[in-house]
Amino acid sequence: MRLYRTIASAQGGRVFANMGATFGLTDELAAQVVRYFLPPIVKSIAKRTETSRGLLHFLEFVGNHRDDRYWTDGAIFGDPKAEDEGCVILSMLFSSPAQINKIIENRAKVLPVPAPVLDMMFPYIAVLALSAIEQRTREPLAKVLQHLAHGRIDPVSAANPYKPLAGEIRRRHTATGGATKRGGLSGMFGSLFSRGEGRNSARSAA
Repeated sequence: MRLYRTIASAQGGRVFANMGATFGLTDELAAQVVRYFLPPIVKSIAKRTETSRGLLHFLEFVGNHRDDRYWTDGAIFGDPKAEDEGCVILSMLFSSPAQINKIIENRAKVLPVPAPVLDMMFPYIAVLALSAIEQRTREPLAKVLQHLAHGRIDPVSAANPYKPLAGEIRRRHTATGGATKRGGLSGMFGSLFSRGEGRNSARSAA
């Protein structure tokens, strides 16, 4: 999938206008900031979901946080709760504040936006990224869960399949003595990102 295009459709297609108005940027510049910050987010998620343990942790994180609640909310920018949520996401994705600061500093070198403004924007971009991932993965992962559970899933699990899917994978992993096929686990989220984003991630992950 193209995560950027998915984000661009948020808030009735006005996500960049809403973000720009909050941070004193044009729509186009707000969109460019989001585009530049997505690669390290994508790379971190892809790396974390390569292993069974990392995938389960990520599924549970998404299921617990439900960032899709911000999908249509044009007032999230500047909302302390949304900012706090974004900081939690960044802490999950990146190993230290120093790594986060380095990402911001590197982008300040190529974007006509001061580093302090980028610092304020980064948590909201993280929220948008996780929200977009939910938009794209909920239905296919619900189908995976339905298949693994032999069709026995309730409406709540269908709407939020992440934690139940993690539980089902963990149960099967235990039942087989850890013999779950690695390929199926590692490819579950990796296949959802476009090739272009993957290449950009490799170049821009600092």
